[in-house]
Amino acid sequence: MNLLQRRALISVAITLGAVLLLALLAGQYVVQKHRWADETLEEIEPRYARLLGLRDTGSQLEQALKQARAALPMLGYTGERDAAQVGNDLQQVARRALQTAGLTVASSQVLPPRGDSGFERIGVSLGAEGPLSGVQVALAALQSETPRMSFENLVLQTTRRVAEDGTPIVSCSITVAVLRLQK
Repeated sequence: MNLLQRRALISVAITLGAVLLLALLAGQYVVQKHRWADETLEEIEPRYARLLGLRDTGSQLEQALKQARAALPMLGYTGERDAAQVGNDLQQVARRALQTAGLTVASSQVLPPRGDSGFERIGVSLGAEGPLSGVQVALAALQSETPRMSFENLVLQTTRRVAEDGTPIVSCSITVAVLRLQK
């Protein structure tokens, strides 16, 4: 073999080696990207499935939202009404219910609104005295009001007196509250 043939053979070997090295590096890169893609797909798949579920149940969610918006006036006040106005209305309704039930209202106070996950809880504290049967009637009347009221506090104390019908006269302290959607 002469020198020219050796150089050609070495050149071909080096070229083949370089091509083989580049092919190995490219293959390693492709394998690495494939693994990264698999890991990313595994990470994204639960999120994608949730999004597909939301997309598929979109009409049901819209219907539920419409029902919730329709039920809001029964459960609380909208954000359009001022908190002070809602408190005054609640105070009047509660006083009227207690007086209609035969109780004497001694005190009533609108409490400051408290935030409660997107709603304001507006309360009224009332003090009254009358027969125990009147307290029961007043509680039933307050419970049937719309929007719905919640009883936060009820304290009954005996006065050691008896009404004409034989029921004991009690002193009561009641705190009722309604919800108002925050703006």
